[in-house]
Amino acid sequence: MFIRPLLTALVLLATPLGTNAQQLPLAVDGPSAAADAAEFDTSYRHSPSISARMQREFLSRIRWSVGPEVRDSLVEAFKERSPNEIWQELVAPDGLTTNNVADALTSYWVLNWVAANGAYAVEVDSRPIQRQLRQAFANDPNFLTLSDQQRQEMAEGYILNFLVEHAALNNALAQQDIEALYTLAMASVSRFHDQMKVNLLDLVPGPNGFQGRPQDD
Repeated sequence: MFIRPLLTALVLLATPLGTNAQQLPLAVDGPSAAADAAEFDTSYRHSPSISARMQREFLSRIRWSVGPEVRDSLVEAFKERSPNEIWQELVAPDGLTTNNVADALTSYWVLNWVAANGAYAVEVDSRPIQRQLRQAFANDPNFLTLSDQQRQEMAEGYILNFLVEHAALNNALAQQDIEALYTLAMASVSRFHDQMKVNLLDLVPGPNGFQGRPQDD
């Protein structure tokens, strides 16, 4: 579960951004991941220059989508700590680390599932989801051809979007803004339906990762 305190500057955000997520071959109703696929390495060698470029592009999008004041607040926040450092602090208790695509996507999936389902008090075990995503990446021919740079761009895209959406959700919860929470929920549902062809409302986390919600008799 990722609903933890975040920097005040980030909490100013109220509009989640779109994500550059690719559609993954995620078999949510399939069997447990095979041992070799579940341990598939989705890490990459980190490049500071790529992080700097992605941060600049992110802040530019923020300026035009949310406004210059929020953008300036984020600039000051990122001077103190990088987006990766902020993200790492939030997800470290869940066993997730930087420089790993599966870990970045795991946090992003869990956050969006929580938002979509209003499951703010649910403690989600990230480890089965992490293994499930490693299996998906291991079976994705496109992912297998990615360079370290491309892996980093994918992972840090998820991380930056995670921070924006996490901040918006935190802000809505702190203000008990039911309308904002509903808007965020519908945005998560729409985002995953359009970009990953998955209905977050039909999934539940379990020992094998996200699986189809049991049907009522």
